[in-house]
Amino acid sequence: MYVYIITPCSRPQNLHTIAESINIGYDEYQWIVVHDADELPSADLLPGNALHVPKKVQGSRDGNGQRNLALDLMRESYSEEKADYWIYFNDDDTAIHPDLFETIRQHTDADFIHFMQNDKEGQLRLNGEIIKVESIDTHNFIFKAKLLGDTNWIINRRAADGYFAEDIYKKAQHPLYIPKVLSVYNLLR
Repeated sequence: MYVYIITPCSRPQNLHTIAESINIGYDEYQWIVVHDADELPSADLLPGNALHVPKKVQGSRDGNGQRNLALDLMRESYSEEKADYWIYFNDDDTAIHPDLFETIRQHTDADFIHFMQNDKEGQLRLNGEIIKVESIDTHNFIFKAKLLGDTNWIINRRAADGYFAEDIYKKAQHPLYIPKVLSVYNLLR
């Protein structure tokens, strides 16, 4: 299993906590952090297990332009060997759920996996079963790189995660819903 983890960042103070939540081997992922800034923050805020890119994107809302920049970086190095790599978006206010990657590892035949999300008080926030705007969150799905193509986030739209998920899900040949909480919304806020 190999995962591209994409984090748009305006809260660099959370990056070390997120880094500690990545519980797979360093050789099993590439973490791309795109900072919503013209230059990188202080080096003590930057974990060494990530590629850090500073990029303000005119008109971007909620990190959508930064997500697209990370996707473009992935596309530049894409090859057929990377078709089965996973892509996961993890915002800068959420640590990765401790069971996420081990659960995904058990489902290699799937190409789009969606799951449940709690709020930080432990209450169910999103069921994640239905892939549509306002029913899915950035942290409710993971998908294989072969589904990406030229799909991008709508940079100025509030519910862009739902639109993006819908577009990727339409391309899935082997989607899988896991009725298990594998994401906690805004855990670091």
